[in-house]
Amino acid sequence: MNAGAALTMYVMGATMVLAFVLAVVPLPTSLRRLPEFTGIAGIVATLAITVAQWGERQVAFYGELRIDRFGLLMTWIIMLSALATIALAWGEPAAAGRRPEFTGLVLAAATGMMLTVMSGDLITLFIGIELLSVSLYILCAIEVTRERSLESGLKYLITGSIGTALLIYGFALLYGVAGTTSLAGIADRLATVDGLASQPLLVAAIALIVVALGFKASAVPFHMWTPDVYQGAPTPVTAFMGTGTKAAAMGAFLLVFTGATQQASGDWRVLIGAMAVITMVVGNVGALMQQNVKRMLAWSSIAQAGYLLMGVAVGTQAGAAALIYYLFAYVAMTLAAFGIVVLREREVEDGDRLAAFTGYGRARPWAGVVMTLALLSLAGFPPLAGFVGKFLLFGSAVDAGMSWLAIVAAVASAISVVYYLRVVIVMWSPAPEDQRPERRLQVPRSVAGVATLGAVAVIGLAIWAQPLIELCTDAARALMIP
Repeated sequence: MNAGAALTMYVMGATMVLAFVLAVVPLPTSLRRLPEFTGIAGIVATLAITVAQWGERQVAFYGELRIDRFGLLMTWIIMLSALATIALAWGEPAAAGRRPEFTGLVLAAATGMMLTVMSGDLITLFIGIELLSVSLYILCAIEVTRERSLESGLKYLITGSIGTALLIYGFALLYGVAGTTSLAGIADRLATVDGLASQPLLVAAIALIVVALGFKASAVPFHMWTPDVYQGAPTPVTAFMGTGTKAAAMGAFLLVFTGATQQASGDWRVLIGAMAVITMVVGNVGALMQQNVKRMLAWSSIAQAGYLLMGVAVGTQAGAAALIYYLFAYVAMTLAAFGIVVLREREVEDGDRLAAFTGYGRARPWAGVVMTLALLSLAGFPPLAGFVGKFLLFGSAVDAGMSWLAIVAAVASAISVVYYLRVVIVMWSPAPEDQRPERRLQVPRSVAGVATLGAVAVIGLAIWAQPLIELCTDAARALMIP
């Protein structure tokens, strides 16, 4: 059993339950923030445990969970995203005020994400994906008095259910081919049984799993839900979906393809590569036409999924390491950008529209600098972390003989410069003289802290890239050990 190895799961599970209990227990006004503080404490404790567990792989519950460097490093990305989400929601109507269960739902989703990236079995992987999905359905619709929020939750529920059906069907076919649900067992069977890797049933299983995980990762052509859901959901939830969910989906991609079905890479490399290409192109072209910053970031998230899928498509250790590094950079620059959007939404009505950002950099120079760094990094400008991540991803594609993938990615990155710089230019332009006076509010320290730390990380991850790259390489190496 080795149940003690799953200590991170126990801590997150207990914190989640406690946060839900505190949400329904009447608390005095002085303790109304107790669910948030409980969630923060649980996340910090989980991060501390992951540091203590860093080392050789441990297996718990007869292989259902694999606690290795890959799962632990991905857990850091997920926990930091959850921590930032709680901070961004501080004082939001959807959070501690009218909806005290907000923190519990964030923790539930984070637990599902962590279970996903630490899975050693298809069943555990499915449970993790479903736990994060159901929690996010509720989080998207948590502002029950706002029609867009309810619409967002319903759309995500419908498309998510389709993805779930395809995923479980794909897993069933994969079990039919390999005769086991263990990821290590599948890898062993494909490596040792002659002709198994070329079975038509395996090809069908791979196609279904690619489609299902494509829904979760917002990959084209399974992206249709993303812009509406991202725009309608509360912005802290949108930030969480764009970071934590993306990390969990890419972790699942790596576990199933770079890990379990590596021997059948001839069946899925081109398929995932083609999906990455159309995702990058459609995502960037769609973002060009947006006049809403939040919706633009949603289309940008689709394009970023294409870049991340490059690391899966190459099917190598270098590709996996580049993907993990880029996830760290992507989380930092996305949280910084959404932090400024949250701040602007609290100051003016329709604060997520591009017009609302006119002259905002001049009015709040620190916010302008943070947003500029985040968007330039997303576009891949050197020497920021986004550039380093894309350089590693493009290089891994070239080394794997998929230069065509790197060329398309470079062209797509050039297209993205247009809409990222458009926001930057608007922010630093003079505001119109007839613009209505703003409702100036005190900057929430938690929101400002998330945005500022994200911008600092965009620079820091580039300056000290080598230590993180080494950690990512260790994680990728653990991923490829059966």
